[in-house]
Amino acid sequence: MSNQCHEALRRARTPRPGRSRSAAAAGLVLGAALVLSGCSADAQTPATTATSPTAPVLQPGAPGEPNASLTGSAALPTTPGKVLEADVRFMQDMIVHHAQAIVMVSLVQDRLSDGQVKSLAARISDEQRPEIDAMAKWLEGKNQSVPPQAANPEYGAGAAHDHGAMPGMATQAQLTELSEATGREADTLWLRLMTAHHEGALAMVVQQHRDGTDEVVTQLGDEIHVTQSVQIGYMKEMLDRLT
Repeated sequence: MSNQCHEALRRARTPRPGRSRSAAAAGLVLGAALVLSGCSADAQTPATTATSPTAPVLQPGAPGEPNASLTGSAALPTTPGKVLEADVRFMQDMIVHHAQAIVMVSLVQDRLSDGQVKSLAARISDEQRPEIDAMAKWLEGKNQSVPPQAANPEYGAGAAHDHGAMPGMATQAQLTELSEATGREADTLWLRLMTAHHEGALAMVVQQHRDGTDEVVTQLGDEIHVTQSVQIGYMKEMLDRLT
């Protein structure tokens, strides 16, 4: 028992002036019980009960192997995050969506006549190819299937294939019409189809923000939303000028 406990017990035993003998006895019993209870708790309670991130943790080794001492973040328990279907579907569908945008540029790029339209078409193709690669890498890291359009944007003629109807996707008839257009007609048709295509991508981003949770997917969606919103404004201005 510590010196503090001895002193507290001595005070509990000492009668106070003016107190009756029965009250003093009751006080002695109660005080002694409280003091001893506190001292017993002090003796049994470890000095430190919290786990420190810097404190080493012993990890038992496999049979025949030594134990390992872990510190820092390696010593803390980790729970792998669950991959939501909404995030996976967004990445898979956006790969297909981006692939069609690249196809739409390749179909008409050599027949566009307006310099600003040609410049924007090339920029969209150059921007969306790296995004496809990033989305495919994310899917691979989550052990999810990667659409074949990631390797070949022209797979399925740039259509949605078996991913269902996605907003803004051009039909096969529209792609055929685009492939046959020339000059000013090619400029305006491409602008109309790509504007609708971008607006569909924005709707997909909104859907992911509502149903998904992955930070990487959400950040990519934010970047797509910002970039394509600006490009929609450019294309509408070009259409007004050309028509």
